[in-house]
Amino acid sequence: MTKETFDIEQKAIIVPVNVEADNITTLLYFIVDTGSYETLFCEKAIRMIGYTPVDSIEDVHIHTVSGSSKAYRYAIDKISALDVCRHNFKVISHQMPSGSGAHGLLGLDFFEKTKLTIDFDLAEIIVEKK
Repeated sequence: MTKETFDIEQKAIIVPVNVEADNITTLLYFIVDTGSYETLFCEKAIRMIGYTPVDSIEDVHIHTVSGSSKAYRYAIDKISALDVCRHNFKVISHQMPSGSGAHGLLGLDFFEKTKLTIDFDLAEIIVEKK
């Protein structure tokens, strides 16, 4: 079980995420988004870890609250957060709203086969592996 506190004043649950690409680990910060099935990297974060659209495994169309748009899917070598680690993990790259304070969104796909508890009274997020 892993427990991490978050700042309730930020209006989002932001957690540190380690991303490994080409044997280089980069620390990023993602919003835990239980309303999104897929994990999303902002375009800047994709560039930070050394990927470009040429490295994408497919073009996709996504639907957001602002409409439908083109995005790219990537296979990330390794992504880990809250003691959960995924290898060759498929993510989407798309723009994040400015001022979000994060490099992306951790979607429900990242938390598969875990028990995720968010305690707003204690400002804690708890992840238990199944």
